Amino acid sequence: MPRFSWDYEDFPKAEHWFLMADAYMDICQFVLSEMTKEQLDSSFHHAKVAVSLFEHAIELFLKASICQAGAKVPAHHKMDKLYRKYIALFPGNDFAFQGKIQDFVKPSAMAPHNLYARYPGEKNGKPWQGHTHIDISIWYREAFKFLSDFKRLKPLIKEQYKTTKNPRSGF
Repeated sequence: MPRFSWDYEDFPKAEHWFLMADAYMDICQFVLSEMTKEQLDSSFHHAKVAVSLFEHAIELFLKASICQAGAKVPAHHKMDKLYRKYIALFPGNDFAFQGKIQDFVKPSAMAPHNLYARYPGEKNGKPWQGHTHIDISIWYREAFKFLSDFKRLKPLIKEQYKTTKNPRSGF
């Protein structure tokens, strides 16, 4: 079944970011669900791919929110900085995540965001130092919470910073 992009240009720029964040988290949740039911390989490497989807979904959602506020979307992938920008633009409990976002945005030398889960080793080609584990059931529960957060927060964010439809969104 083909999927077409005919109306893709009709979305405001922030909507592209929101839709991609939703898609990444939907797929992450599905993959983790299949892994917990043992319908999909649940090896460490497969779990890393699921974590990569999860992290990217959060990054895209934060960037969507920043874009919706009319701010320039940072080109970096530093989750802690993106989250601080989000908090500055959307203060208060109404915009708080129910998922444990602080745990997912804090920097880690051992497992840097957007690198550890996506690559088998460090930039220099050496294997990642140290040992870790990925508890699929915990990541699945968190993915479910964040998907709920996305659905709850997106209308609030759009209401806070209303935009007009932009037929030429820059993509």
